[in-house]
Amino acid sequence: MKILRYLFIIIALGFMLSLLYQQSAQILQLDLKLSIPFMLLGIIGITVLFILDAYGWLLILRVLGHHPPVLRAIRIWMISSIARYIPGGIWSYASRAELARRENIGIATSSLSLLLETAMLASSSLVIGLPALLQASGLQFGLWHALGMFFFLGLCMHPKMLTMLRFMPGRVGKAFANVALPSLGHIFTIYCYYVLFWCLFGLAFVVFSNMIFPLDYEIWLPVGSSLALGFFAGFIILFVPGGIGVRETTLYFLLVPHMPDAQALLLAITSRLWIMCGELLSLVLIETLFRITDKTKTVHPAL
Repeated sequence: MKILRYLFIIIALGFMLSLLYQQSAQILQLDLKLSIPFMLLGIIGITVLFILDAYGWLLILRVLGHHPPVLRAIRIWMISSIARYIPGGIWSYASRAELARRENIGIATSSLSLLLETAMLASSSLVIGLPALLQASGLQFGLWHALGMFFFLGLCMHPKMLTMLRFMPGRVGKAFANVALPSLGHIFTIYCYYVLFWCLFGLAFVVFSNMIFPLDYEIWLPVGSSLALGFFAGFIILFVPGGIGVRETTLYFLLVPHMPDAQALLLAITSRLWIMCGELLSLVLIETLFRITDKTKTVHPAL
């Protein structure tokens, strides 16, 4: 498995590097017009989105009966999120479970919250990524496609469906067997939250794309939804650290039908830098706020 993991990473990164080498001349000839307003919006947007992503995990903890302080929960998510770049695919989960334990959240609850978060993020990203998938396949996209996928995957999140996972071997089965699942209303509400999250992420990616070169309005929908589908590919390839190479390759193939190859490649590669920038800024922001509030509580303890 370890050999397969590194082989997959080498193939994915090698493919992107070969494309970059082959199209370097075309990329240098692109008429790039850096837009400062779009750049500021893109950076602010991706920073806020990572905080919203972390808040989604807090919502899951709340419906599981745990109410940690908002800032502490978001900080745990932020710190553990960085760990996903470590090879192995489990370090993000392991570090979050350990940090959650320090907040008196049991391993069973933290494990279930992680599994529910991954399931909801993956399913909701597929809903929003559907337009890009259909158009890349040469099929027409209609609103009924999105509604059908939305309700179908939402049905898969039904507690009775999720309860069946307790029969799975290993930690997944134990997680679903040891903790009571939230109600249908709570699960569906959080599922809708993540669908909205991916809509905003797609919009932020369109803003980022317009920072580099203007996009025609007609391709905003497939371009925005392509990022969600790229993340979906990263979710299902768990053993690749941070989805490196997988997300960019998927994104490249989804963008090619809507723009020149050089533009698609440049967007796919720079999107990783944009996302990592958002991760870093959101972590710095939350860590700064955490230290300020923690110091305030130390100086002015509750009477």
